[in-house]
Amino acid sequence: MPDFSRAPKLLMAPKVLVIDFRSLAVPAAWFQSSDLVGQYIAAMRQASNNVLIYQVVNTVEAAKYPVLMDGRQYDDTTWAAAEADDTKAFRDSHGNYMLADYQRILLDFNILSQVKSQQIDEVWMFGGPYFGFYESRMVGKAAFWCNGPGIEQTCRRFVMMGFNYQRSVKEMVHDFGHRAESILARQFGSQSFLSLLYSQQPPVAAAMPAPKNDYEKFLLANGTVHRKPGGADYGQDETAWVTALDPSWWPFAVDPNKAS
Repeated sequence: MPDFSRAPKLLMAPKVLVIDFRSLAVPAAWFQSSDLVGQYIAAMRQASNNVLIYQVVNTVEAAKYPVLMDGRQYDDTTWAAAEADDTKAFRDSHGNYMLADYQRILLDFNILSQVKSQQIDEVWMFGGPYFGFYESRMVGKAAFWCNGPGIEQTCRRFVMMGFNYQRSVKEMVHDFGHRAESILARQFGSQSFLSLLYSQQPPVAAAMPAPKNDYEKFLLANGTVHRKPGGADYGQDETAWVTALDPSWWPFAVDPNKAS
């Protein structure tokens, strides 16, 4: 078991690359990514008790849609049609929404070289419905599940967040909660415990095995990112959940290179 009591408690200031995929077809009433960025940085600083202070070092305005895994790419006409009628969204052979081609994004925006040269520590992508983003996904050497499958690359590990500017900072904190949930489950060896909590409708503490570490005790006391203990799905206060994290866990949730 890792010794979390020795985890560094110094200020964390990760450097962020923001990629804003936004075409003219995006409704003007939706949130501006720059506003969401500022609100999210403030929310995470407060939740971490001033330990985590993100710094945006570059913002790329991409007036286009991400290329999807099968090579297709929305244009203003096809995306507007999907937004108006879900049956017109691009899907795979199993009927699932088509995912974005992350390898193409890594290449198009020269992300790996920026990570290797220490220019950036993580990536925040903004897009709309059907753009194919995971809420979070890890990239790098020995990348592992982070609310999305890992992408193996020959560089230090980093996380690519997928945010939706149709929604608010509440959902952005929700996405970080799942990121932390995944990384800490891996660090504590509690993936099966977390999966069992999610499989219950709703989770019942009495039906769970005895917690074998502090993270599992935390989950029983605070619930998952989706549910309070015994509560309804999506009834959790994400900010309260993130704020309740043990201070010594923050470095692992923020920097995946510290995780085992």
